[in-house]
Amino acid sequence: MRERSAAAAGSGEDRAAVIDIGSNTIHLLVADCAAGRLQPIHDRHVRAGLGIAVMNGGPLGSDRIRTVASVVRAFATEAREHRAGDIMVVGTHAVRAAPDRETLVRAIEHDAGVVVHVLSPQQEAVLCVAGAALGPLPPPPFLCVDVGGGSCDLAAVDASGVRCVVSIPVGSGVLAARDLGGDPPPTSQVVRTRGMLRDLCDATAFPAYPDFLEIVATGGAARRLRRHVRAEPDAALPTSLLLETVRLLLREPCARWPLAVKPERAPLVRAGALIVEAIALRWRAARWRVSPYGLREGALARRARGLTLDAAVPGGAPPVHPPDVEDSRGHRGA
Repeated sequence: MRERSAAAAGSGEDRAAVIDIGSNTIHLLVADCAAGRLQPIHDRHVRAGLGIAVMNGGPLGSDRIRTVASVVRAFATEAREHRAGDIMVVGTHAVRAAPDRETLVRAIEHDAGVVVHVLSPQQEAVLCVAGAALGPLPPPPFLCVDVGGGSCDLAAVDASGVRCVVSIPVGSGVLAARDLGGDPPPTSQVVRTRGMLRDLCDATAFPAYPDFLEIVATGGAARRLRRHVRAEPDAALPTSLLLETVRLLLREPCARWPLAVKPERAPLVRAGALIVEAIALRWRAARWRVSPYGLREGALARRARGLTLDAAVPGGAPPVHPPDVEDSRGHRGA
């Protein structure tokens, strides 16, 4: 478990927390939310590996459910200790896919005294756009890509907001565990993995947008990829640099990367890199960037505007406008 803390900049009168039960990690973020900005107060995560547990349709199981409930209970206690007025708990792909997810939800709500929201892919994507908009965004239309541990959610964003969302059933955690062993992995395996990703992307379409000039990637796997590119933060980078970086990550042992990582973490970096590469090529993007913000920041941002998590669905709620998304915050009290 790793922890990062910062002193509060504001009064804390509008302080909230989000606990994100993801496929790779369970993550807590406490922040002050005011005037369209977030000031992180407490940021903490623990590895979970839930995506691997459910990748072939298997259940989480009673032992893993007890562990997750215990982590969420501890994180909820920490959030209260940091004076969070509201605590949102969200579950993403692994929770959504688990056949025993109702048992997990009941255990968490009983143990931690919080309400669990199992997000749809549409909700995930819109919250990620809301988070990304806390930083620079390209002119629309663009494609926002959340590279999760168990799936990838893609949102087509135009001048009027999020117009369409699709989900690709592959994520960095599952891909890393299943397909990318070795340091570096065998060329034959990389070729098969690229082919599989290409087929998944080719089966996905945004009818109104055959391509996008730029993609904006969110999520931990995308941020890990970005650390190996020597360029200014938040910069829009040419796709040629993405392809060059991916080639290096696949060719070299992780000890020789621009930023060395532990061997056990290298498959996650490679998996995220291959996913971003496949999406950029499929939609013929000329540029790409990685946002430092994502789903958790988006949930807190929407909350501060009085928007619920349930409203974060294209077509069923007011559109998320790119210039205003940074002020959009969603909330369902826990």
